[in-house]
Amino acid sequence: MRLVTAAMLSSGFALLAACSGGKQVEIANNDTAALVEALRQANASTGHARIKLARNGLYVISSEAEPGLLLPALKGRVTIEGNHAEIRGYSADPAAILEVAADADVRISHLVLAEGTDGAVRNYGQLRLDGVAIVDSSVDTMPAIVLNHGQLQASNSEIAYNLLLATPRDSGTVLNYGDIELTGSRIHDNRAVGSLPSVAVSGGILNFGSVKADGLAISDNELPAEAEIVLGQEAKSV
Repeated sequence: MRLVTAAMLSSGFALLAACSGGKQVEIANNDTAALVEALRQANASTGHARIKLARNGLYVISSEAEPGLLLPALKGRVTIEGNHAEIRGYSADPAAILEVAADADVRISHLVLAEGTDGAVRNYGQLRLDGVAIVDSSVDTMPAIVLNHGQLQASNSEIAYNLLLATPRDSGTVLNYGDIELTGSRIHDNRAVGSLPSVAVSGGILNFGSVKADGLAISDNELPAEAEIVLGQEAKSV
């Protein structure tokens, strides 16, 4: 037991040193525990943490790292090179995959984020996505698959094949209260089920903030008689 504990401590210190020194931490295929620990150490670091996943790897997360989240909420400056890997949720409890805190600056590239069961991504800081697919997720209590209160930039990315159930709040596959810039991206084949007369619902984007788009394709999002981009009453621009 002492040897195992010592090994775990040594591994943790090594990850913290790598993250603090700005070195790239590489995570082996299917080593979900190492991925969660690397993100925790990135949060403890004052530098720029860089994490690289295994090429075409698969990381299945079956338990929450924090209440309602499969991965630790990101709180610092973090770059995740997905390397065309997938992170998939498999939790018995409703949980989102990823959350970016208010002071965080996060970049994610070439990664699939799939099967969140209470939304997929929540952003309160700065989040930049390149070649990222957010797919196969649903909601339990949250009003969105992608919830944005901060600054979100996405290029060459897609949000697709998600299921949004009606809630007592305004809801959208993408629900925006902040600033979003979408370049060469697609929002398609999402389904919003049910609605209440007192709230707005969108199978595409429900916008209460600012959306700038260049080469954005929105199609085949199921919600009869609703526009693909819906302006909330307090919306500033689309």
